[in-house]
Amino acid sequence: MTLTGIPLWTAIALSVIVILYGFWSIAEIPAESWSAAGKKRRNWVILMLLFGPLAVLLFFGTLRPQLRHPERYEVVDGVASVDG
Repeated sequence: MTLTGIPLWTAIALSVIVILYGFWSIAEIPAESWSAAGKKRRNWVILMLLFGPLAVLLFFGTLRPQLRHPERYEVVDGVASVDG
């Protein structure tokens, strides 16, 4: 089965929407959070441009939670504080 016509344009439109939402999500995180985590915003923008929605899902699943809630990812003496 090949995508043609309306299904093709729907898939393209959804991909563009997901990528734009990923860009918006990257832009809303303060620069201090990026530098504190030792990550570069530019790298994620490039990844999203190259790999599209896959990179957006990877960002949302891995890095975004660390940037938004860094206190949950602090490790003290080998044990994260949420581990007790």
